[in-house]
Amino acid sequence: MHQHTAFKTSEKTRLAFIIFTCIYLIPLFSCANPLQPVDSEEEQLVKAELKGRSFRQFDPSRDANKRKGVILDFFSGVSLWAQYAEGNTALSEWELLAADYTVEKSGSEYRIYFAAPRSVQILPTACDNCIRTSGVSISIRNLFDKEKIRFKLNIENADFPRPFPIFESWTKFNEDEYFD
Repeated sequence: MHQHTAFKTSEKTRLAFIIFTCIYLIPLFSCANPLQPVDSEEEQLVKAELKGRSFRQFDPSRDANKRKGVILDFFSGVSLWAQYAEGNTALSEWELLAADYTVEKSGSEYRIYFAAPRSVQILPTACDNCIRTSGVSISIRNLFDKEKIRFKLNIENADFPRPFPIFESWTKFNEDEYFD
């Protein structure tokens, strides 16, 4: 009878290990779909969906005394404008721009990379191309659903100016509405 109990304990341990592996380890490897370039037809579809649109968001809010603001603009290529302000005074303001961008996809995420980007710093000191633009991309989830669209900013550049890091998790940005 003592051997039978030892067998059951060993079997329970093995079963617990298998369950642990299935719950915690397999999703780490199976859900990590690498980003892949999209074909030209899908890239044109993404660009057509974004063309002429602008999205903005503030952290913690538009009316907060200390706030960070970001605008994603797709009027002429792509633009990422950012500002850090306290009260009525902007302390840091800059923009990354590119006339075009490339698109990659992984699952429901599209990731946009600036093609030949340039930078403009407005505050604290005006200068052109003084912000390193490498390591910056914009992730978009639910691109074709106006109610569920979400953005995430990917900044892999430790020298990036304020207000970053910001919006590093999926965030609903408010879409600007323009009328002719």
